[in-house]
Amino acid sequence: MKLTDKVAIITGSSKGIGLGIARVFAQEGARVAVICRHEGEGRAVAQELGAEQGRAIFVKTDVTDSQSVRHMIDTTVQTFGRLDVMVNNAGYHISKNVEETSEEEWEFIVNTNLRSTFLCCKYAIPHLRKSKGSIINISSMVGLVGQPNAGAYSATKGGQIAMSRGMALDFAKDGIRVNVICPGWIQTPLVEDWFGQQPDPAAARQYIYGQHPVGRIGTIEECGKAALFLACNADSAFITGITLNIDGGITLGY
Repeated sequence: MKLTDKVAIITGSSKGIGLGIARVFAQEGARVAVICRHEGEGRAVAQELGAEQGRAIFVKTDVTDSQSVRHMIDTTVQTFGRLDVMVNNAGYHISKNVEETSEEEWEFIVNTNLRSTFLCCKYAIPHLRKSKGSIINISSMVGLVGQPNAGAYSATKGGQIAMSRGMALDFAKDGIRVNVICPGWIQTPLVEDWFGQQPDPAAARQYIYGQHPVGRIGTIEECGKAALFLACNADSAFITGITLNIDGGITLGY
């Protein structure tokens, strides 16, 4: 197994991409801290990943609050004795252009997507320095190519990429690698909800699938395997500062 006894924190890991990453990491031997705001969902995932065997914990966390983030990291390190991988996955999307976005909505998206990444990295780095660990930030293809009616979301996802590149330079000397995954359309509850909200869900699904050169959207497990590659020093020790597109080729013609 590629992550035997490594310790990973994965924010937003009760569902979607975060859940996919948590499952793959656990299958590869990692001890996982499941992070979300909803206690019932978080505890259920931790139980699935081996909480009773001491392989997983749930830490209820508001990733926009520095005290809550520090508690998350301290609890993980106190429980498992170390931290090897920090995965910043928690995020939110709002479908509005800049003119339509209120100041309150802007601040909410910036705090949820970008401030949270800053806080988790800031307080994880002292522990990652000890373990020569890595940071994996989950951005989006939108951070690379933009998206209509998503001004705040696009800004935060682009910000994650730029911040990650800077951190890759700053902390390489400490043995910390920092990389970014940019998913495209992935089969998550949010995407399924979007299909269901369309006037003709079947037609919408067919259209979106057809936009991908590979003919389908991705799975959360495929995102998990990409994160596994970046987390495993044996596979990616010479890789830092990259953006890895998990998008079925859609970005090429977006």
